[in-house]
Formats: sequence, structure tokens, C-alpha cells
Amino acid sequence: MRQLGRALRAFVFVGGWALVLGMSSCGGGGGGGGGAALPIASVGTAPPPSNTPAAPPDTPATPPAPPPAEPVDPPPATSRVVSDSIASAKTGASYPLEIYLPASYDGSSTRYPIIYALDGDAVFNPPGTRFSNFKDILESRGTQAILVGIGGTSRREQDYTLPGARAYHDFLTQELVPLIEAKYRADTGRRMLTGLSLSGSMAGIALFLEGAAGSLTFSHFLSFEGAYAHQGPEYENLEQQMHDSLNGRPLPATLILTRCSDPVECNSGPVGSIFNRLLGRVYQGLTVEETTYSTTHTETDIPSFTDSVARLLP
Repeated sequence: MRQLGRALRAFVFVGGWALVLGMSSCGGGGGGGGGAALPIASVGTAPPPSNTPAAPPDTPATPPAPPPAEPVDPPPATSRVVSDSIASAKTGASYPLEIYLPASYDGSSTRYPIIYALDGDAVFNPPGTRFSNFKDILESRGTQAILVGIGGTSRREQDYTLPGARAYHDFLTQELVPLIEAKYRADTGRRMLTGLSLSGSMAGIALFLEGAAGSLTFSHFLSFEGAYAHQGPEYENLEQQMHDSLNGRPLPATLILTRCSDPVECNSGPVGSIFNRLLGRVYQGLTVEETTYSTTHTETDIPSFTDSVARLLP
């Protein structure tokens, strides 16, 4: 029985080995027919070909357009002050200048009324200078005008009193005004000159000099608390020369006279005297106004300017 078992095992071994040899030799050698067996993972039934085109790869979605930007308002226009100076051949002195330009100036081509303020660097009503006080008044009222503060207060006894006032007036009309108005757009039909006390009487003297010459540089003369008594009789002589030179011809100008009421501290009497004198002349085309304030001498300046601006530049 053991021999029979060994014979059966030998038969199974030989038969199995023959089967393996037969499978490996089937189909020939290595050319084109396919030699080695496929890996197990490759064995299977291939799907039938399809006429349906392959789907394109996913395309990323187009991002939505950003919303339109909100309009941004430009920064609001602001006023500005320009510092300058001028050397005068007429007086032999140099004068600091401050020029105020209203907020609307840079964005327009408009010509603006222009105010020339004598004693621009004087501190009559602290803490501000005459120029800065007037600038604040213009801004608070929204008045669209150019303001020129003319310094040189230390020379007021020389420049604002006769005979030096003649040379100073030449400086104003022949040097300063042309310089300023070559740089800034000014309405020459509304060109104003203002002063207080000595410079207030200088504003009146400017009217007399221009009237006598028959040629007005300024259209409005704002004489606040003018120290006409300090001028002696010379200002009256100038007024007489103006009257004679005009000889009935019109004088298209405005003179605003203001004073305070205290007969001791204020220039109440001299201002009243010049007012009555001019009214008695009946100058054709000349407007003369007078206002009295219950203030001190220097305090008259601010209400005088405020009311003049309201009257002339509403």
C-alpha cells in the first residue's frame, strides 16, 4: 500500500509539471503575439467603445464683478493766507504783506472785491492783528473777497501824516496795487482802502489826492476813527484842491466815516467836521456815510469793518 501511495504522488507531480510546461510553450516566442502572461490586475473584460465625447475638465467659475466704487467727495475747499513783502522806491521802506484768499478763489476764475488794510500788522484789538481780525470777520460772514494786510505800523507817523502821506499814497497806487493785482484776480471796480486812527485819516487823504488828480485808484474809502486833527489844516487844503479840480465833475466814490462817541478819547469832533464839510460840497457821485459807535477808540475798528462789509459786500 505504501508503494501504491508513492506511485500516485509521483503521478500527480509529473502530470502537474507537464501541464505547466505546456502553458508556457503555447503561442510561440517573443515577437509580436504576446508572450508573458498579463498581471492579475489587468485581467478582466474591457468596456465597449463609446461615441460620447469625454467631458471637459471642470472650469473654475468666473468671480462676480466687484461692485462699483462709491464716489469719493473731494476735500472741501479752504481759504489760505499768503505772506509776501514789497520794497518801495517811493518811501524807501519795505513792507510785509499778508494776502487772504477766500475758499472759493482757487476753484474759480472770478474776480474778487479787494480790501487793502493799512496797519495790517498792528494789534489794536488783541490778540489778533488788524489783518487777522478782519480775516476772521470775512470768514465768519462767508464774504468772498481778497484782503491785503499792509504792514509797517512802526512807520505810521511818517507814512500816514502829511507831507509823507503823499509819497505813501504813491507807493499804494503805483507800486503795491499793480504788484498785488498782477498776482491775484481783483475786481478793480470794488477796490477798497481802510484805516484806523492815523491810517483812518490816511484813507480820507487818499480820497482827496485822487479826487484832485481826477483819477481814482480806490472806489471805497473806509476811514475809521480818523485822526484828522493830527493832520493840521493840510487835509482841509487837500479837500479844497479836490473841489477846485473837479469843478462840478462827478466823483464816483464812497467814503465811510466812523467814530466813537466819547468826546475826549475819540476823534468824534474832527470826524464830524469832515463829514459836514463834504456834505456841504454836494459832490456829484460821492456817497458819504457816518456812523457813531459806543466803543473805545480802537474798539471802533471791528464793528466799523463788520458793518461796512455787510453794507458793501452783502
